[in-house]
Amino acid sequence: MKNRLEEFVHRHRDEFDADAPANDLWAVIEQHTEQKPVKIFRLFTLKQLAASLLILVNAVAIFFLVERKNTFSAPVENAPREQVTNPGYEKEIDQISRLVEIKQAKLKEVERSNPVLYRKFTDALDQLNNSYRQLEKELNTNPNREALLEAMIQNLSLQQELLNRQLTIYQTLKQSRNEKNTISL
Repeated sequence: MKNRLEEFVHRHRDEFDADAPANDLWAVIEQHTEQKPVKIFRLFTLKQLAASLLILVNAVAIFFLVERKNTFSAPVENAPREQVTNPGYEKEIDQISRLVEIKQAKLKEVERSNPVLYRKFTDALDQLNNSYRQLEKELNTNPNREALLEAMIQNLSLQQELLNRQLTIYQTLKQSRNEKNTISL
């Protein structure tokens, strides 16, 4: 098949070379393929987009600041007296709650000197406080009160331990700052 095609092209070579395309053929092709410029529809300009983004970021920041203020760690409230059935649990909860409140008051001093560190400390403490409040709510409805009371005591103990560690960290930082200040003098 290839040989026959080659022979045909070879025999009719003069006929192929005789016919040349018209001079204006390329112009006609361009005219038919020419596309009109596409208009880009922009919904927002760059400035409008930047302003919208700024407003969105501010709104989210304000939302989180308000949320944080609402969930701010308040001193742990003691379990209501009528909820606690075992006086041993009641004494233990009261005792640990008082210790936690004292430690939280000491931690408040950190807020004045190092607010960033204080926020980090309260974030961790807020989680434990929220868990404690949830346990308090469940105490009325849960039939296994003793297990809940033990969990509440464990939560308070964790809060106390966390506060002790946080205060130790703060004291260490405060001490190292004092040493740096003494060395630089």
